[in-house]
Amino acid sequence: MRFRGQVDVCFLAGEKGLVVMLNRIEGMPKTGMRVCIGETETRIIDVGRNSTDGQPVSTRDCLTGRPCSPYGFILIDFLEQRPKRGVWVEEARDNDHV
Repeated sequence: MRFRGQVDVCFLAGEKGLVVMLNRIEGMPKTGMRVCIGETETRIIDVGRNSTDGQPVSTRDCLTGRPCSPYGFILIDFLEQRPKRGVWVEEARDNDHV
C-alpha cells in the first residue's frame, strides 16, 4: 500500500526541516521516501516514533478509549510554503513531478 496522510499541523524544527503531523495515514512512511504535497515534491528526512510502541504510525485508541485514525509525524525538507491543514501528503510515483 502506498503511503499517504492528511496534514494536521506543522512546525519548524530549527535548522533540520519541517515537522508535519499527519492523520488518516495509509501505508508506512520511510526515511528518504519522496512525497508530494500538492504540486510540490520533497523527501522525508526522518519519521517520528510513537513513545508506546516505537512505530512511526500509531493506531492505538485515544485517551478516551475511542478509536482514532492512524497518525504520526514526519520530518521533511523545507518548503517555500507550509502545507495547509487537510492537504494530503502522498508517496511520489516514479513519473510524478519529474
